[in-house]
Amino acid sequence: MMEEQQVADASKGAFLRDVTVALEQAGNRLCVLRGYARYPEYVGDDVDAICADPAAIPRVLLEQKVATVIQVLEHETTFYYLYRLEGDKPVFLTLDVAKNYGYRGRVFLEGEEFLNNCKDFKFFKVPAPELEFVSYLIRKMMQGSVDGAQAERLSSLFREDPDGARHQLDRFFPQTEAALIAEAARDGDWGPVRGDIGRLRRAVLDQADRSQRLWPVRHWASVLRKRADRLLRPPGLMVAFLGTDGSGKSTVMAEVERDLSPAFWGRKQYHKRPLSSPFRWTKRYRIRPPRVKRVETAGPDKRPASGFNPHALPSRGAVYSSAKLAFWWIDFTVLGYLIEILPRLTRLSLLLFDRYYQDLLVDPRRYHYGGSMRLARLVGRFVPQPHLVFLLDAPPEVLRARKQELPVEEVARQREAYKKLVRCLPNGHVVDTSKPLHEAVAVVEEVILDYMARRTARRLGIRPSAGEAPTS
Repeated sequence: MMEEQQVADASKGAFLRDVTVALEQAGNRLCVLRGYARYPEYVGDDVDAICADPAAIPRVLLEQKVATVIQVLEHETTFYYLYRLEGDKPVFLTLDVAKNYGYRGRVFLEGEEFLNNCKDFKFFKVPAPELEFVSYLIRKMMQGSVDGAQAERLSSLFREDPDGARHQLDRFFPQTEAALIAEAARDGDWGPVRGDIGRLRRAVLDQADRSQRLWPVRHWASVLRKRADRLLRPPGLMVAFLGTDGSGKSTVMAEVERDLSPAFWGRKQYHKRPLSSPFRWTKRYRIRPPRVKRVETAGPDKRPASGFNPHALPSRGAVYSSAKLAFWWIDFTVLGYLIEILPRLTRLSLLLFDRYYQDLLVDPRRYHYGGSMRLARLVGRFVPQPHLVFLLDAPPEVLRARKQELPVEEVARQREAYKKLVRCLPNGHVVDTSKPLHEAVAVVEEVILDYMARRTARRLGIRPSAGEAPTS
């Protein structure tokens, strides 16, 4: 495990080197703000930087075939989610970039001040000590805490250039507060600063507010614009996996979630519906048939088949089935999508479904549905659809060998029905899971990342690259 982590860290470090070199060669200067001491041996969750032209980053990396931008998310700064392939595995790098150094509409330091006073460090540039000191200090003030390691780093930066650091303190703090912080940084005793951090934070904000009267307008206009954009164009991804029992849905989903997690803020798996029990309070009032016990039978191949039989219970009548369709529509659309799914999509989450509404159209007996299939297909048109749908497919004998709950004839029927359904979907993809697991997972991940790259390129108004993703 440790060896795998070291390989991953090395790949990420090489990725960062290629990205920074490509930006410098294109004349788009980049200054890494902090956390760079262990680069490239270890690169954390994201790389904080000031860039001369952040908006040009996707175009530059695309033209130089260094990386593919799969997501751009505007927050206080702009997050660029990059990836390239290392063998058959994706390597991710997140750039947290801004043009100026600020906080909630206030600009404390112009980006040009960083870029014109940076120094070389390994294969990239870092700020002058006094600028890194004051920018890091302001960041900690805004966060309201300075722990031991952070205090030690601040003191180290201060001692590199005490006069320059004191000059920067005088720019942003009243004289008394600046002297307090300078003494703490010089002596390494940050206790007085921690005890008075609320007043110090207010002091630096008041000084900025007096010189930038319009900061609230800039801040709230930016917040409203970004929130509206996320609501209208959610950055998250919703993916459904279909297939008969034994097709490998759970296994593939687990691998995909693990491999693609660096490209998302959150992740969640669902089984069948967005809300497994949206009306929990009604459970005590429902009339339920007796539970079907686990069965132990022998199939035609004399191999024991164990587990719950999904077709053991009879299908219900038209009235019950129509009510079930109404319930599912409410679940998938109102309670499921609007309340559960959409908020997660706006927060850049990867949502993976083990089965989805289309499963009802292929295997109605599993859901005890005995109503009109035409009505079921009609309702399905008004159910929010996943961004991508994958059918995990394998020959019937392979599926039957993995799970023996259903007869081989039913497995074959479902397989053909799934294939017919998914091939009619514009976002449907068939993946052969009779091959080794890593090959099937690689195909799924390639489709997902290609979709995200094209969606991002379309939103940015740039032309996506054709062919395979960049490789190291």
